[in-house]
Amino acid sequence: MQLKDEIDFIELLKNPIRLFGLTYIYFLTVAGFLGAYYLWNMNDVSKNGTAPFIIKDSTQFIQDIPMQRGALIPPVNVVEVGTTSKALVDKGANLYKANCASCHGDNGMGDGPSGASMAVKPRNFHSAEGWKNGRKISNMYKTLQEGIVLNGMQSFNYLPAEDRFAIIHFVRTFAADYPLDSLSELMDLEKVYNLSKGSQLPPQIPVRLAMMKIEQESLGDSVYVAGVNKSITGSKQETLGGMLAGRLCVNSTKIAAALNSVNNKNVDEFIRIVSIDPVTLGFKSEVTRLSREEWNALFSYLSQISKKI
Repeated sequence: MQLKDEIDFIELLKNPIRLFGLTYIYFLTVAGFLGAYYLWNMNDVSKNGTAPFIIKDSTQFIQDIPMQRGALIPPVNVVEVGTTSKALVDKGANLYKANCASCHGDNGMGDGPSGASMAVKPRNFHSAEGWKNGRKISNMYKTLQEGIVLNGMQSFNYLPAEDRFAIIHFVRTFAADYPLDSLSELMDLEKVYNLSKGSQLPPQIPVRLAMMKIEQESLGDSVYVAGVNKSITGSKQETLGGMLAGRLCVNSTKIAAALNSVNNKNVDEFIRIVSIDPVTLGFKSEVTRLSREEWNALFSYLSQISKKI
């Protein structure tokens, strides 16, 4: 085959299959443009096409249970307190200002100063939309009794039942279209909450405070155990009780914990407790073979250490 310096287009037309060689140039050109486009937009390759949004649950505050005193909730006649009266409305107005206005606003528009920091906007009592439990008296009582945790609405079960009904009657003055309850719906409240019998509200403290108290008590026990441990292992064994402790005490930390549990008990109780399972309490098993005199000496020695701490 003879090589030619120039392309013979007439010969090329006679043999058109040779034109397919030009497709390589085409594909190389396209690939080059695609590669350049990719490199030019590399920073945007991993860009999220979905607009960012806040998941609803992530906006919720972890609300601790409130501090409350134990109280006797007096009984009420649900039919009487479920009926609107001027006395109940007037009473409810004062209770509303003290308990509700900070979130729901003085006029019930949901614009109270405390509500501004809440994830869920407080209820606007003038609007009929979006009520979780409903707008009837029985529904509103359920809300005050149980609260709505996800919306930040706390329970007001520490208020007397009559006070809660009074608040409800006042709230219902904000709009004229609140639905009425049937007698059976009011009596259902009686069945669920035993309003005619009253109730005993137990005292409660916030979980954080309870954890702090447990931590403080545990810290006190730890200090006590460490003190007993140091006294047993670091003191000179000059008395009979001290020598017995040095010979029979295997784990002074366990013994300190045992002493803490038998504190202020007599020697007979000490003998009984230790003899049941001496190894678990940190003694050697041979402690059970001590004479009465030796038991008295050991108990006296350990009790003196315990009282010094």
